[in-house]
Amino acid sequence: MSTIASTAPQQQPRHDLRAPIDPTWANFVGLISAAALLFAFLFAPWYWGEVKYNGARLMSEVLVDRPYGQYTSAMIILIPLAALGTVLITLWGLNSPERGKLASFGTSLFGLIALFYFLDFYVLQDNELIDQYVQTSSGFTIALVAAVVLLGQAVLLHPWINEGLFRLSETGSARLPAVPAWLIPYLFLVVPLALYVVWIIAPTIYTFYLSLTDWDGVSSPRYIGLKNYKDLFAHRSFTEALSNNVRWLAVFITVPTTLGLALALIFNTEMRGGKWYKVSFYSPLVLSGPVIALVWSWVYHPSKGLINPLLVDSGITSSPPGWLADRQIAIYCIIVAAAWRQVGYVMVLYLAGLKNIDPTLLDAGLVDGTNRWQLFRYIIFPLLAPVTTIIVIISIIDSLRAFDLVQIMTRGNQNTEVLANLMYMEAFNNYRMGYGGAIAVILFSISVVFVGLYLWRTLKDELEY
Repeated sequence: MSTIASTAPQQQPRHDLRAPIDPTWANFVGLISAAALLFAFLFAPWYWGEVKYNGARLMSEVLVDRPYGQYTSAMIILIPLAALGTVLITLWGLNSPERGKLASFGTSLFGLIALFYFLDFYVLQDNELIDQYVQTSSGFTIALVAAVVLLGQAVLLHPWINEGLFRLSETGSARLPAVPAWLIPYLFLVVPLALYVVWIIAPTIYTFYLSLTDWDGVSSPRYIGLKNYKDLFAHRSFTEALSNNVRWLAVFITVPTTLGLALALIFNTEMRGGKWYKVSFYSPLVLSGPVIALVWSWVYHPSKGLINPLLVDSGITSSPPGWLADRQIAIYCIIVAAAWRQVGYVMVLYLAGLKNIDPTLLDAGLVDGTNRWQLFRYIIFPLLAPVTTIIVIISIIDSLRAFDLVQIMTRGNQNTEVLANLMYMEAFNNYRMGYGGAIAVILFSISVVFVGLYLWRTLKDELEY
């Protein structure tokens, strides 16, 4: 009997319908639906079957009252709001099962909000105008389906449906082949690596190809070999842009590094209001480049700015310079604005380095009779060498990719053009995509050298550690 009992098929235990509801599946389906809704809104054609007529563009047309806005409605803004709200609330629910049921009901609410747009489209708007001019496309359809799925998230919490999902997950887990433990980390890397290849690697390789072509951005590229590179080194604009990048590089390595180190040494000691001073010096880094460019453009204004009226009122000079209009000093004025932002970043890096120095080494130096300068020169600064290396390399990279300040403050005029700005103007203003691609390749090649040094230094320090 014991043998028969042992060989009889065992029934799998049924999931108790009275057990607490597991909202994980509902939140996961909501997250996937929100991602599909957002993807359709941003990248899929919404009307007329062309990708350029995506939901994001139509929304911007509505908000600025452009021609395409007459074919849609301001209610389209509900689509990205519903998608982003669903992403946040489902992540909140997945993070804690206790909040999962509430998150599922919130997902249904966001689905209802998204459906208001489609209700407005099909019922409230002028149907004759829509039938005549509007042809819905794949993005519109995907978004509609995703919104319906979001609305039905609360249904997934019904005990019978939840039981079915539980059995489905267990059956699928039993039938799936076992995944080797060594393969699991690589599976997690598949999606981000694929996105990185699509958005970074592939465009970079394509830029290398474009640099060998003559292309205006509209017609088909025509292969011309290395002609763009020959023209590049023969033009004065390229050599001027490269020399401006060298000037930017020289100032960035010296001025922000020196001032940031000095501030770090000052604020590394206990002082009254030290935290507020640190925040004040670091705060420019929080501002975006265009904001800094606009602020400093006002500072340099010849009549209404901050500097020239101060120079005139204090009697220093009666004819102050036109800072951004002077070919001799305009590039340095822009570099000063960039360095002002960089000082706080360097200060924070050096403060982190100073905190890692063993205090016993400093105490030993003081006991041996060293003064403050000797302590800094022979103990502190050598120990900060890894931080200094990182700061120098990051400063070089930042100086090579300088673009926003130049573009906003002078648009590259008055001998202020740098490589990134020259690349943009040639590609998108002069419609010389191949020529601009050649500049991008050279800028990329220069940057790779310093990025390689940075990675080599980082890996070396980790191996030594």
